[in-house]
Amino acid sequence: MNRLSARNQMIIAGLLIVAVAAAAVFLGILPLFDSAAQMDTEIADLDSQIMSEQALVDRRLSVKAQAAQTDVDLIHLANRVPESPDLPTLIVNLQDAANSSGLVFVQIAPQVPTPVVGALGAPAGYTSIPVSMRLEGEWSDLIEYVRRLSKFPRGLRITQAAFTNVPATDDRARYVEAQLTVEVYTMSVINVSSAAPTVPSAPTTTSAEPQPSQ
Repeated sequence: MNRLSARNQMIIAGLLIVAVAAAAVFLGILPLFDSAAQMDTEIADLDSQIMSEQALVDRRLSVKAQAAQTDVDLIHLANRVPESPDLPTLIVNLQDAANSSGLVFVQIAPQVPTPVVGALGAPAGYTSIPVSMRLEGEWSDLIEYVRRLSKFPRGLRITQAAFTNVPATDDRARYVEAQLTVEVYTMSVINVSSAAPTVPSAPTTTSAEPQPSQ
């Protein structure tokens, strides 16, 4: 048999190398690409799941924070608009504010509670209580007192205000008298009848007719 020429041997060797390389690509490298593509898909799925879980955690944290803030708001509202009138505490706080402002707290008179009615005439579910006060002092002290009322721990508003400049006398220097009416609120509905109680009339007595003398 004739030996293959050197040229043919080189061609055959080249073809063998190409075949081996092609087999290596198909059998070794291409599966790696497939595995890498599958891994990329799995990583993308995991990233999506992580983002979904993170969004859920963020939403839960937000709800928790809102719930905590709601509790704080409810506590704050309960302090400003309590369930009961709690008039003794209110009177003490108003007097303390007057004393801290340098005023003379002369008189205080809570008035009849009135259930608040909404715009359509339906009950609003809470009650207003007017409170009249008479105070004496300097203008600067009255301004300080009004400032303290604006930061009062219990919700109130000034509905009426009248000021009188009282001249000096032999016994006392000039001062300003203030008549203030503030309105506080309570969440309880207090129904107070404005009708005066009916007083039963005294029973009518019939005098006995004089008996003729025997």
